[in-house]
Amino acid sequence: MSPETLSLEYALAVLNVLGLPALFVVFVMKGALVGKIFPTSVFLSGYVAITTPTYVGAITIIVLVTVAHVIGQFVVYTGSRRYGEQIVSSIPYVDLDPSSDRFQRVDDWFTRYGGVAVFGTNVIPWSRGLIAIPAGVSSYPRRRYLVHVGTSTLLYHTVYVAVPLLGLAMLA
Repeated sequence: MSPETLSLEYALAVLNVLGLPALFVVFVMKGALVGKIFPTSVFLSGYVAITTPTYVGAITIIVLVTVAHVIGQFVVYTGSRRYGEQIVSSIPYVDLDPSSDRFQRVDDWFTRYGGVAVFGTNVIPWSRGLIAIPAGVSSYPRRRYLVHVGTSTLLYHTVYVAVPLLGLAMLA
């Protein structure tokens, strides 16, 4: 066996052992707006393409990253419910000013559409997670928030896991 093949097999073995716990941590951070420092969707699709999980494995990945992301968003929601919009100033690696146009746009969407905005912004890549702040500040009901975030995040992550699997299936 060549050294390159052995190195690749070793790397895949490490990825299979540490991959799911690492995904969990990365997506909790992503949900808490900390993971915005790198494209986690590309990371997720790459992980799926490299590990080529079974359907049960793919479902496990989808559920894991969805639960992790929802936990992260719920932390921001709960923090903003308690401390207000200024919670964003205490989140590391987040450069978001509550008086910025982007933040005001998300706040306006939430004010106008409520739960539909919570669902919708969680399936649009550039706005995911920000809605947690106006939802928390307005004391939007926790259960409704979790239902909207959970279903939209599940849909979003299903697409990012299914696309590489379908691509690999088409190549086979």
